Amino acid sequence: MRRSRGFTLVELLVVIGILGVLVSILLPALSNARRAANAAKCLSNLRQVGLAFQMYALDQKGYFPVAVHETTSHIPIPDERRWYDLVGQYVSSIQMEKATDVAYDRNSVLWGCPEWAKSVEFDNTITDKLRPGYGMNYYPSYFDDGDTGKLAYLTGTWGSYVKQHLWTKPSDRLLLCDSITHVLSTPGTFSSAGKWFPYDPVAFGAFYVEARHGRRGMPKKQSYRAACINALFCDGHAQTISVRDAWNAVHNPGQDKATD
Repeated sequence: MRRSRGFTLVELLVVIGILGVLVSILLPALSNARRAANAAKCLSNLRQVGLAFQMYALDQKGYFPVAVHETTSHIPIPDERRWYDLVGQYVSSIQMEKATDVAYDRNSVLWGCPEWAKSVEFDNTITDKLRPGYGMNYYPSYFDDGDTGKLAYLTGTWGSYVKQHLWTKPSDRLLLCDSITHVLSTPGTFSSAGKWFPYDPVAFGAFYVEARHGRRGMPKKQSYRAACINALFCDGHAQTISVRDAWNAVHNPGQDKATD
């Protein structure tokens, strides 16, 4: 009888080497595919949240939710409300009557970005208890109508619920986007040369966006212009934009006033 010939050590090493090369080629591709799938899921969930804003407006005589309604505002309430629990009734099975109720339904699209890290490097006590990974713009017109009291953020003597049609330039005005906090604070000027806090993932000074959909390890300078932030606009469409585009979409929708 003929004896079957086994593999030699050299042949085994060659096969192992080939497999190692294939793995090194395929892993980045698989990682990129996963990130692309997560970005697509995030965009889909943002669109659903956009529909929740529209349904809220239909039920509230045309008014959009505010970003935050503090208990100590000029319109006092017993419990703080935020944009996500205000629209939560349209995307969640949990009855939401205050801001903290959002923590009881982690399966809703309010927590819909798989790339949300739920922490920032300078303060690991910041968790997802009240920050679902999206932040709301609270400037319905960024004062371009001369009404400096028009803020969708109720605190002290400032702010009000603003009717949907008063959110000017809705196809260009950002409503929600990837963020390390629940609101977006927008500096008056912006450039890639500005002083950025050392957040990781990327955030830019007092502009609390998070560039979480960019290439892993992307430098902040590059993410300034690269498409790396998922954003929902006031007309309900969602797209992936750059940090610079996000600032323009809050500060001066439809224009480009960033300094570089």
